[in-house]
Amino acid sequence: LPELNMKLKSWHKKVLTKVVSTQSTGRVYNAVNGEFIAPLKGHKDAVYCVCYNRDGSRFASGGADKTVIIWTDDLVGILKYQHNEAIQSVCYNPVTSHLISCTSIDFGIWSPEQKSVVKHKVSNKITTSSWTKDGQYAALGFYSGQISIRALKGGEERVKIDRPGGAPIWCLAWNPAKTEAVDIMAVADWNQKLSFYQLNGRQVGKDRHLGFDPGCLRWYPGGEYLLIGGSNKEVGLYTKEGIYLTKIVDMGAWAWCVDVFPSQNYIIAGSHDGSIKVTQLNFNTVHGLYKDRYAYRENMTDVIIQNLLQDQKVKIKCRDWVKKVAIYKYRLAVQLPDKIIVYELYSDDVSDMHYRVKDKIMQRFDCNLLVVTAHHILLCKDHRLQAYAFSGAKEREWFLRLTSGTSRLSEDPLAKKDYW
Repeated sequence: LPELNMKLKSWHKKVLTKVVSTQSTGRVYNAVNGEFIAPLKGHKDAVYCVCYNRDGSRFASGGADKTVIIWTDDLVGILKYQHNEAIQSVCYNPVTSHLISCTSIDFGIWSPEQKSVVKHKVSNKITTSSWTKDGQYAALGFYSGQISIRALKGGEERVKIDRPGGAPIWCLAWNPAKTEAVDIMAVADWNQKLSFYQLNGRQVGKDRHLGFDPGCLRWYPGGEYLLIGGSNKEVGLYTKEGIYLTKIVDMGAWAWCVDVFPSQNYIIAGSHDGSIKVTQLNFNTVHGLYKDRYAYRENMTDVIIQNLLQDQKVKIKCRDWVKKVAIYKYRLAVQLPDKIIVYELYSDDVSDMHYRVKDKIMQRFDCNLLVVTAHHILLCKDHRLQAYAFSGAKEREWFLRLTSGTSRLSEDPLAKKDYW
């Protein structure tokens, strides 16, 4: 395994990081401006993991000295307890004050109400851990490729998942969305696979091939997106179904850790070379309007068409990143990363809300604005305006003196070609 020289797990009011060095200290940074605040002094060897509790008043750290330390938000260590092996993972319960700490031979569940830590033996090295949103169960990922789901009360194993191939489970996490009726766990292993499981151990959908060894995985606080990075030296944005959308951060080295600022769209990631990068995501509104028909993007991969007068809606699942949307009369155009799909209504009925695929233009386009007409697609990019037939053939091109930002369709009945 590559040496971990930077590990970041959580942040609340501050960013908590760990740097493996000869000084073997953790470091605390300001989450807003990146300013170094203070080192964490308490561990006698390398620190491997950190995690804040649910309200940010405490955080825990663990590492090679086999010690777990509980800290206040003022960076004061208030409690220590020991394991017999190095601490590989610590994770606070999202509902209670319980903390789970994991090693290569056992795991422990601690809470302030307990006088001692209850420990449970395991047969293989635990690499990662995560609690369900209600705090009743914890999932443990093993280097052997197995997953064990344990109950909060007593720590008994309720479900065991044997994944084919036996590749190390390097990261797993339960979807934190409280609106989801079923608990869903995302799992990434070093067979370069991303999978999803229910609490009963049943797999949801098929494995998705990542194309790299994962080093980190984190859900967005609302559960609508995943952040995954690793040997591809970047952190990418994925849908909750595991569909890749776009690159968020270029790390330049293995990405080992990623987290999301709880109240804002700030992404922080750490890499193998010790660098930390912070990026803010802006989810722009992607939409189109024609009279009483309003089309807009939802959850990055779906298109909703709404009849504003009748308050009817229909959803089109594109299963890919929706970059642009345009609507005109009975036409709908959706731009995806590698193509444009043109839809049409099933009938001429003004109340019809059923769309079907008419044509696909299998090309990548870079444009600021997408417009659909009765027979053409218009693409605006800076000073250039292009008209494509639905077959994909480019039929006309204009170069404007001013940058094109808006366009309006003409309904001139004498026009031979419906460009404007």
